[in-house]
Amino acid sequence: QITMAEPTDHIEVEELQDIVNMGLDVCVSTARDIIDAYKKYYNIDEEEYRSFFNFKDECSDEEEITQVEDFGALVSDAAEDFEIESGSQDESAFDQFSASDAPIIKLVNGILVKAVQEGVSDIHIEPFEKTMQVRYRKDGALFKSMNLPLTIKNALVARMKILADLNITERRVPQDGRIKMRMGRNRAVDFRVSTLPLLFGEGIVLRILDKGSLNVDLTQLGFEVKTFEALKRCLNSPQGMLLVTGPTGSGKTVTLYSALNSLNKEDIKILTAEDPVEFNFKGINQVNVNTEVGMTFAAALKAFLRQDPDIIMVGEIRDIDTAGIAMKAAMTGHLVFSTLHTNDSPATVGRMVDIGIPAYLLASSLSMVLSQRLGRRLCKKCREPATYDKNKLLSAGFKEEELDSLKLYKAKGCPECNGLGYKGRVGFFELMEVTDEVAKAIQAEVSEEQLRKIAVQEGMYTLREAALQKARDGITSLEEVLRRTVVHEDSLPAYLVNPDVEEYQDGDGIIQEGNKDKDFFKLVRGKVAVLRGGKKIAEISEPGEYFGEMASILNETRTASIVSAGRCTVKRYPGNKLNELIEKYPDVSRHLFKTLVGRLQKTDRIVVQLAGGARSRPQVVRRA
Repeated sequence: QITMAEPTDHIEVEELQDIVNMGLDVCVSTARDIIDAYKKYYNIDEEEYRSFFNFKDECSDEEEITQVEDFGALVSDAAEDFEIESGSQDESAFDQFSASDAPIIKLVNGILVKAVQEGVSDIHIEPFEKTMQVRYRKDGALFKSMNLPLTIKNALVARMKILADLNITERRVPQDGRIKMRMGRNRAVDFRVSTLPLLFGEGIVLRILDKGSLNVDLTQLGFEVKTFEALKRCLNSPQGMLLVTGPTGSGKTVTLYSALNSLNKEDIKILTAEDPVEFNFKGINQVNVNTEVGMTFAAALKAFLRQDPDIIMVGEIRDIDTAGIAMKAAMTGHLVFSTLHTNDSPATVGRMVDIGIPAYLLASSLSMVLSQRLGRRLCKKCREPATYDKNKLLSAGFKEEELDSLKLYKAKGCPECNGLGYKGRVGFFELMEVTDEVAKAIQAEVSEEQLRKIAVQEGMYTLREAALQKARDGITSLEEVLRRTVVHEDSLPAYLVNPDVEEYQDGDGIIQEGNKDKDFFKLVRGKVAVLRGGKKIAEISEPGEYFGEMASILNETRTASIVSAGRCTVKRYPGNKLNELIEKYPDVSRHLFKTLVGRLQKTDRIVVQLAGGARSRPQVVRRA
């Protein structure tokens, strides 16, 4: 073996091989480390030592490379029974590469193999001013694997681009490609490659798609028993839409594949549209989305409906066209799976409405929304008991009565987990099943906070509750719980966040003239008629308009009746809380009185019209 600062100088390597008359394995290091090794092992004096640095100055105030690994060991550890299926591009097109460029080829192979062997999900190769850094993402966290000298930057990037069948001469725009690697006889690993022009050169990120390590068993993903039972009910539905939501990297794809795998049977036809297809499964018909030729998610869905499918999966709902077709498919006898990027399950409903799906259509076609996060698992070998301040535990969501018996653990670090304290990941799941009550709330377009409360009443475990349970079970730490989930605090009091939602048929009474009740209402859908002495004097039809508040404000009996004109939906608020509302929540009270003023002005105009423009001042009709 020899160590060089510039291992790509294959002419010099060949000359050395001729001199020693044997093949050489080339390792890479910095000139500083090589010179320090000369001083240590060959006893060179100070004058010779200084002359080395005068010849090759690498002693600037800024340290180029803090630490360089033994890449010779890295490469030698790489398994010999793997091969990389190179792209169709001819390597000879790049003049730095030839048959003798073993150091770079081995280094690239070693980086890829090491990542696969360590269970890494992403490889980041990043050029900086003084060094080139390689980082791995494992269990959701990035850590530095190695630093490389800038002398091999272009060769390393070019080698990666050749393997991914990218244009090695184009360095000004991002490029995407794919590397296929075979390890042993039965293990195939794909790398999704993305390049990006950065300040100091091209950066590369590789997403590892290793089907051999893919766990598509629903029972192993970490569902709570209650959540898993609800999931099975939804999966066994004959039709409906099932949405999986969460940020990038939260495990949505694995959950979808696991669900499809559990339904993959000989008598069921499954079609998927993905961008791109990450893993292929026997028995599932998968389509790659290609927007350049018009194969969008919406186009794929339209074609799917003519292919007699039982189950459809669309990778992501991005627009109204895709959402609309997916909804119609879910209402016509198909089970439809898809994903969205939302913070939690209740927020997904608002997102779909924002896209353009009417709430009534959503309420009738949506079966469930599953929101998820991935938290790191504590290493079983080194986890240790942890104690926390009482206030921190309470603010995290633990109940005061459980604090005395609560046993939590924290990360420590050992060789088994590479000193991280964590090994592997576990899912935190929040499943909102669309029950009758949840469907009514969706159709009534209640607030996100109110929908969350109704869903919890119907049995939904929130993301924070699911994460806290994992901490109670010793699977993860409180730090991971706080990092991955949030507590949803009501910005308004319960009587405003979660009012009663009531539905009325044509002619049903909502307010009775002469009664002493004080509740007030907000119109959600439809319209109501205002009656005095049995005669209609006004009509309320604008969604969001309040009515019935005067009895509470003036502390008097009802001066008019209000009945439903056709079908309508209203929200009921307790009138005995109105003074508190006006005092503490000016935004809500401002909306309330804006409605009141508008109604009084409208009543004035009606009275003036009825009076035929008489000079006498019209008498204002007081509201209920």
